[in-house]
Amino acid sequence: MTNFKRLALAAVFSVALFSCKKDAATVPEVSGKYENGFFIIHEGWFGHGTGSVSFYDAGTGTLRDSIFQKENPGKGFEPASSTVQFGTVFNKNLYVVSKARGPVVVADAITMKEVGRIPGSTEYDWRAFVGIDENNGLLSSSDGVYLVNLKTFKISAKLLGATGQMGDMLKTDKYIYIISRTEGAVIYNASDLSLQKKIAGVTMGFVQTPDGKVWFTGGNNLYKSDPVTLETETIALPFTTYNTFNAWFSSPLVASTKENAVFMINISSGWGGGKNIYKYISGDKTSLDKPFITTPDLQSFYKKNLGYYAKTDQIVTTTLLSGYVSNFLNIYDAKTGTLTKTVPFSGYYFPAMFAFH
Repeated sequence: MTNFKRLALAAVFSVALFSCKKDAATVPEVSGKYENGFFIIHEGWFGHGTGSVSFYDAGTGTLRDSIFQKENPGKGFEPASSTVQFGTVFNKNLYVVSKARGPVVVADAITMKEVGRIPGSTEYDWRAFVGIDENNGLLSSSDGVYLVNLKTFKISAKLLGATGQMGDMLKTDKYIYIISRTEGAVIYNASDLSLQKKIAGVTMGFVQTPDGKVWFTGGNNLYKSDPVTLETETIALPFTTYNTFNAWFSSPLVASTKENAVFMINISSGWGGGKNIYKYISGDKTSLDKPFITTPDLQSFYKKNLGYYAKTDQIVTTTLLSGYVSNFLNIYDAKTGTLTKTVPFSGYYFPAMFAFH
């Protein structure tokens, strides 16, 4: 019996533990309908719809709109009073998470056919998802972090020590890093989900670079954490970072898979916004001397409008103009920051973040 099978059984009988990377040149071309490209997760116009998922087709250089609804007629991300906010690919499935009492919808990441869901409920207000193994995952929420069975899509337990609003999560070989609005980074042992450490003042996180280091921010600092010892190194930033809990969205921080470098949006407030992306190359403080990317004139960011497309070593962003209806997908070279492609699209999408295979 695996540790997580034991954990799931223990959740039923005990409240002591719980309360109730490939190089682009070697990646083969793919033929799956939604494989050669990446996903854009859209909030949608709050109160007027359920949000949606678009797909950028790297072969044609075009966007496909509302792919989940088109592949699953009659299904969406109801209720319309909720907001699609988070998406990630884990074990060949795309997990789309809604906040404001909305659902968690799971679709095959190649076909976009629904394979399961946790319906929207007044009982839970979700934030983000991280996979643990083929049978288990975690969902953060406005009130702690919950263990979810990935076969039945049933909630089985709540983590001890994770209270209040929780957000982004990252699993390494040994630990699971989770961000808390009130307590900063809350770190659990990945094998048994026992609480290991808390780091106060953390505002955004988490990403991992090829050397294994885990990165997050706090105030005017960027932190590099050793994923074995949990020791941290501090790097001063030329701007102040905010937490993203006011109207929660995923932290606008991503990592390269080709070099030990992290990219972050200098958001203008805790509600998002901003025009500059900084790139920090591990060990090179001069890399923070100026922004790596600045949005084109009149365009600005909204939420986590930053992604790293590993297959082509590119930075992808979504920006919009005032009025929110004019949107742009911008693609940059991750080594130089050169803008290589722009795809405009129109509508009240309110793009929230990207998801990648």
